[in-house]
Amino acid sequence: MQPVFPSPEWAEAYCRALSSSEEYRRLGRGWVWPILFVATDLPEDLRSLYPSNSPGFILDLYNGECRSVRFYDDASKADAPFIIVARYADWVDVIAGRESPVSALVRRKLVLKKGDMAAVLRYASAAIEMVKVAQRVGGVRG
Repeated sequence: MQPVFPSPEWAEAYCRALSSSEEYRRLGRGWVWPILFVATDLPEDLRSLYPSNSPGFILDLYNGECRSVRFYDDASKADAPFIIVARYADWVDVIAGRESPVSALVRRKLVLKKGDMAAVLRYASAAIEMVKVAQRVGGVRG
């Protein structure tokens, strides 16, 4: 069965897929900071799984590899050098390819709550590849 976004199984599959992507390995070289991704405003069926309405996961990204992932039912208790928060519907739009992650950040559909925007923008190509990898993982509804 395919894991569903957001879930511990999806986050683990995503981390594995990133590490096995030659293109991400190339484009992510030099990025050495974990990122916390948080989804808010969940649809009703997911809200019953995550009553905090803010599940998330930290990817330990280092030089084009995902070294580990940690999932949180309530990501408000988590911290990382970079934190990106978005409504579930906006994550779905980005993962589905309906919106570029870079334009979503600029338009503040994805909100960089913590971290250096200049650093994120320097790795725009890696971010676009991360979306392509997420599309291969699948499991996104909407």
